[in-house]
Amino acid sequence: MSDVLEFETRKKIYELVEQFPGVHLSKIAEVLQVSIQLIDYHLHYLEIHDLISIEKESGYSRCYIKGQISAEEKQLFSILRQDIPLKIVLYLLQHPHARHKDLLQALQMSSPRLSYHLRKLVKQRIVTLIEHEGTPGYILCNEREVITFLMRYKPTTILDNVHDIWMDFSPG
Repeated sequence: MSDVLEFETRKKIYELVEQFPGVHLSKIAEVLQVSIQLIDYHLHYLEIHDLISIEKESGYSRCYIKGQISAEEKQLFSILRQDIPLKIVLYLLQHPHARHKDLLQALQMSSPRLSYHLRKLVKQRIVTLIEHEGTPGYILCNEREVITFLMRYKPTTILDNVHDIWMDFSPG
């Protein structure tokens, strides 16, 4: 492994992927201020040498250190590295049983756009639609798992209210 990581750029790429599992190729290029083509070359080199895995999803390439991330965590990464799903999840952490109209008001987006992201979260079994006091609402399927994931990996799209949420859920 040390021979493969002798090249400084390759080592920095590996360290960035280790620090931010699920990071996109373009984000690596942006952070390291290197061309996407050069990052792509080094990522494939690292993949050939079994140090990282590259997962293609909806036109994006997500990078992980080989063997460090479970399939369930990869599923969470694919959703919670996106701004809107992350905002929905953070809102539901603070407001369990939130209704569609509550989410619309809080997140200030169109109803079809919110519905699209809620469907994705439901399909991935991160959020579920329930009835609470006779009204449909949304809750997280496995709140503790989501909190642990967010605390462990701190998604790169950190929002203003994340610190307050961490404090609410962190052990005292």
